[in-house]
Amino acid sequence: MRAYGFDGVFLLIKYLKMKRIYHPYWLWEDYKAGFYNNCSGEEKKNAIKKGIEMFNSEELTRKNMFYVIENWKYSCEHNLTNESLNKIAYIGQSACCIYANIPSTVTMEIWNLLEKNVQERSNNIAIEAINKWNNNNKIIQLCLNID
Repeated sequence: MRAYGFDGVFLLIKYLKMKRIYHPYWLWEDYKAGFYNNCSGEEKKNAIKKGIEMFNSEELTRKNMFYVIENWKYSCEHNLTNESLNKIAYIGQSACCIYANIPSTVTMEIWNLLEKNVQERSNNIAIEAINKWNNNNKIIQLCLNID
């Protein structure tokens, strides 16, 4: 398990030593949804408003984070098996991308505009989603680990 500290509170992610899974970018659902795009001007201002709206709603945050792990097969396999990736941030950025086609770089800016309690709640939801994905994908790793 990995522990993540937020103001003295530690949350645990059930950490499985998973072998890295690679997929070409043209299969990634995040790529197709605009996760790596850029935006500026009015489009960026609107994206920031929409992202804040999503994170401020526990229901929308949960809905979109769990949509990621349930529907983005290739992106999750590629990213959530990467030990060096901040998985919590990835789930949040992906949720914003699903919610309003918000690029990951804009979500990084949005994060700093959120209240601390909203950040903590969102991190908790992301950890729940990651744990669920890990539990649901143990079987993939069993198949890949046969030597």
